[in-house]
Amino acid sequence: MNRVLIHHNIKADSMLVKKELTDLLATKGKEIVNENPDVIIVIGGDGTMLSAIRKYKHLRKPFVGIDTGTLGFLTTIMPNNLEKIFDVLDSKNYRINSYPLLMVNTKTLSGDVYTEFAFNEITIKHVEPKLMEAKVYLNTKPFNYFTGDGLIISTPIGATGYAIWAGGAVVHSDIPVYQITPLTPNDNSVNRPMSSTMIVPIETILDINIIKAHKRKVIVACDGIKLSNEYIEDIHIKVADDLTIDVIRSDEFDYFDLFKRKIIDKNIRRVLE
Repeated sequence: MNRVLIHHNIKADSMLVKKELTDLLATKGKEIVNENPDVIIVIGGDGTMLSAIRKYKHLRKPFVGIDTGTLGFLTTIMPNNLEKIFDVLDSKNYRINSYPLLMVNTKTLSGDVYTEFAFNEITIKHVEPKLMEAKVYLNTKPFNYFTGDGLIISTPIGATGYAIWAGGAVVHSDIPVYQITPLTPNDNSVNRPMSSTMIVPIETILDINIIKAHKRKVIVACDGIKLSNEYIEDIHIKVADDLTIDVIRSDEFDYFDLFKRKIIDKNIRRVLE
């Protein structure tokens, strides 16, 4: 891999790493490019990796992350060990994990349709200070009349994002499924919404019809980016056809060890002084 595209955030430590990396790549004759790369190197944390995936997913090239962030579930190289980048570029001492994207189509009351893709999660939440009411269909069949604050639909790699803190399940990133996690379901003598996370096969098609959409506005966001400010009535979600994201991991990568360090042991970097 000789043609390298670098994507980074503008934090000071990331800019320093970019300068060091640029000099290092030059010593090995690597070409830094803005188009037609062989690989995309991302300097930052998981948020920066997500922004790179949004921007460059159409290139269908592998991503490799250098961790200058706070969590680092997607990154594989530490800044104090930049030489390891040549394990990726030259020696092939790595493996490529392919992760699915979820595709969402939203139809507004005005008839406009918006399409977007999510690597981590699709979040559906009410805007007005009222419950979201929605009819939920799985594979076109009626499943649940949901009442609550919203729903999180997360990929396996996104299970450690918003969903896990909302009570979702831990899902190994290699399992071909996605999960639907309810946000504050309103379960009373009238309503019987789904009240726990449901894990479904990756090929499951999910449709959501918002009740009283003209009065109870909802937002739909993919990886934290809102699709539209309009009133959304219908939401259609399925795995993206023929579009996956390749993330390069070192041979030492172990999901269980990463989960233990980042989620259980926490490896806390943010503290109150």
